Amino acid sequence: MKILGIVGSPRKGSSNDLLVDMILKGAVSRGAEVEKINIGDLNIAFCTGCMECRQNGICRITKKDPDDDLAMIVDKIAQAGGLVLASPVYIRHVPGQVKNLFDRLVSQMIITPGKNPPEIKCRIPGKRNSVVVVTCGNPDIKMAAETLEFLKNSALTCGNGGTVVSELAVGGLMLPGQVNADKRTLLDLASNLNIPEPAVDNMMKQYKSIKEQAYQDGQKLALMKR
Repeated sequence: MKILGIVGSPRKGSSNDLLVDMILKGAVSRGAEVEKINIGDLNIAFCTGCMECRQNGICRITKKDPDDDLAMIVDKIAQAGGLVLASPVYIRHVPGQVKNLFDRLVSQMIITPGKNPPEIKCRIPGKRNSVVVVTCGNPDIKMAAETLEFLKNSALTCGNGGTVVSELAVGGLMLPGQVNADKRTLLDLASNLNIPEPAVDNMMKQYKSIKEQAYQDGQKLALMKR
């Protein structure tokens, strides 16, 4: 089983990035082969809406630009039996680079109108189960709802009949890599935000639990049949 992690955060070492690492670590513990891609490292041009891809699944941009990375991503998704899709929340939704990737992946979708909603199938062969991860600076996790829904729908579409094994949504992450922060760092954050000191211990327990869940989600994903 190969599992592909796609990280939507542009920041290396972010909580989003670290939670994907933990999921993949769990998958490795159950014998999976894993790979992680950071969308910010990719060269993916914007979709132009030409609709040429609807006929044969071949994007006009990839034909003209050999340096465009969409074809590489499609190939890696095809090889994977499991996906981990992760994104931070930017203004209640995914960042532009995440939206851009899935805009371009419409080339791999077969859309049949006439139904409500229209039927959407994926051209990329193989069934894939998935885990989705959303991290949010706002402590109100409801602010992550649209981002989570977008990732779940994207995972299901790319999954070709696969399921979303787990959803991991974490709010209140205002520092880079906060899920791995030490107590002193969290105490400084609490002081700046007028958060009572006792709340820091609860934060540390929460992050420990979240990372344990991420690890277990990776194990579960690795053991599911493709």
